[in-house]
Amino acid sequence: MRAKLPILLVLGLCAGSAGAQERPQFPDLELLDDGGRPLALSAVIGKATVVNFWATWCGPCRVELPELQKLANELGGKGLVVLPVNVDHPGLRKDLFAADTARVRPRVESFTKNNGLTLPMYYVDGPTQAQLGLGTIPLTVLLDRKGGVVWMYDGYSEEGMRDMRELVAQLLAEGGGKKGSAK
Repeated sequence: MRAKLPILLVLGLCAGSAGAQERPQFPDLELLDDGGRPLALSAVIGKATVVNFWATWCGPCRVELPELQKLANELGGKGLVVLPVNVDHPGLRKDLFAADTARVRPRVESFTKNNGLTLPMYYVDGPTQAQLGLGTIPLTVLLDRKGGVVWMYDGYSEEGMRDMRELVAQLLAEGGGKKGSAK
């Protein structure tokens, strides 16, 4: 539980119960794509967004990511963005991105190929991982079009995925699928 505390504090301990007007804001993370190019999470403001922290060695992640790919395939054209963020390398440094990801990228590429994933993969640096306190993965966060946390779920379950699908459908019906882009 200690490892999860920082992310809960950042979110004001109320992500699950906050109404649409009072949703806590998720931090504006800087994600790095495979080439080391930054993508600020704020760049997708205006879209319903799923941020998924995962690792290649994580059994539940191996089940969840293909489900997130299906979700993106079905609803990406309606305004959903899915951002898988690999956390295989907790010591990742932005200034040594190429060298640090050289150890991780082959596993990520093999995993995505073997699972038929076409989603762009992202990374966060070690200090950001530590600041978020990612103690359990997968950790999936659903954000509304303003960057507010609608839902946060650690681990994987079929029920959790169903709940998220329902919430995504509600967000898209509210107009959560306008503006912004992931690339």
